[in-house]
Amino acid sequence: MPENQSKIAIITDGGCDLTNNEVLARGYSLIPVPLAFPDGSTSDSDSFAARDFWEALLSDYESLPKTSQPNRLIYDQKIQEAADAGYEEVIIITMSTGLSSTHDVALMAAENAVIPTRVFDSRIITWAMVVLCDQAIKAVNAGLSSEQAIDYLQAVRDSMSLLIVFDTLEYLVRGGRAGRTAGLLASALDIKPICTFEDDGVIDTVKKTRGRKKAFQAIPKILHERYGDADTDNLRYLLLRAEVDDVANELHDKIKETEMPGTFTGLEQIGIIVGIYAGPGTAASLHWRDLDPRDFAK
Repeated sequence: MPENQSKIAIITDGGCDLTNNEVLARGYSLIPVPLAFPDGSTSDSDSFAARDFWEALLSDYESLPKTSQPNRLIYDQKIQEAADAGYEEVIIITMSTGLSSTHDVALMAAENAVIPTRVFDSRIITWAMVVLCDQAIKAVNAGLSSEQAIDYLQAVRDSMSLLIVFDTLEYLVRGGRAGRTAGLLASALDIKPICTFEDDGVIDTVKKTRGRKKAFQAIPKILHERYGDADTDNLRYLLLRAEVDDVANELHDKIKETEMPGTFTGLEQIGIIVGIYAGPGTAASLHWRDLDPRDFAK
């Protein structure tokens, strides 16, 4: 288990698209997502750094794995490790319940955990989960109780906008996340849907455009509708890419043209759990408010 300045351990799952070593460096720990390959072999998300995954995908498209939920015993083990390391409480941040039953498994583990354990539904996925985990560390290190930290995380989560543009729906179709007819129609008409996560944690289409250029032009308008009339001093954003930087940089150029882009924090790579369904050419923007956890101390 990593060490932070509090007695509250933060645990997340592989839906964040990082490996265990990567999250340990950030102050929390990881429960990998199991993977099953077409040839019958198994692995998990911790075995694939983002770059390794995209290299493997581009060289062997037919070997894409399927994802499944982690075993309840893995959660029990992680909570026990936290207790053994001297932590007094645990907060588990899971990928959206709209995508996976992982949250339900975490809840079952929390019911009989050796130390008090709270489970937080991120209602989102990929680097948005990383941001929430980073904010959780920030909150507990600022002295917030687990209850206060959950309130803080809810406020950060509610401020988030993850806007995803898929270059193709082929991978969503293969993964059972979109109908084949819809995928074929989108491909034939060069439709690039802009997708986001709704309040219930389910991914949905915000807008359909013809071609990637128009999709990227539409995203700043969507962002302005959400953030344009409010203070943007604490607004932060990052860009997400699949296998190459160019597509995300193209999106970034459009966002920078607006009057309220916020503070840019970096260009990051989508990993295996989202990449399986997103496919090459995907780009996304993630905006959120960097709130002060002291405002949530009672």
